[in-house]
Amino acid sequence: MLSGSAQGLACHSMRGSHIALMATARPSDRGLQVEQLVAVVDAGRLVNPAIARQQVEGGLIFGLAAAVGATTDYEGGVATARKLGQLGLPRLSQSPEIVVEFLDSDRDPGGLGEIGVPIVAPAIANALFAATGRRIRRLPLVAAPV
Repeated sequence: MLSGSAQGLACHSMRGSHIALMATARPSDRGLQVEQLVAVVDAGRLVNPAIARQQVEGGLIFGLAAAVGATTDYEGGVATARKLGQLGLPRLSQSPEIVVEFLDSDRDPGGLGEIGVPIVAPAIANALFAATGRRIRRLPLVAAPV
């Protein structure tokens, strides 16, 4: 963990699955630097572990993008972004280290569709609070350097 970094936690449940996320983040000269996202997921019995991991990782990337302000505009109720590349998603070189672990379980499989998306912003906000003592309650998350 770099100097000035801190960790924040958040938990979420949906469609019979549960996730806990620890984000490591810090204020930087660019406003915000997310260094690592570590998720632990209880999704019951995994039918295809590789695809389950990809679902969670993709959700975390979408959640990160939404947390820092990557979005689309709307005209007449329709999104103006027509291609994935127009959403402003982080590129691989801009993405934090992502670690996803699954709990072994004999329960029925739970849903993984978007479980990683809503948990990212609160985990990052909690990390920034731990690093700066300033609570952020609006999106996009912006951290002023200390």
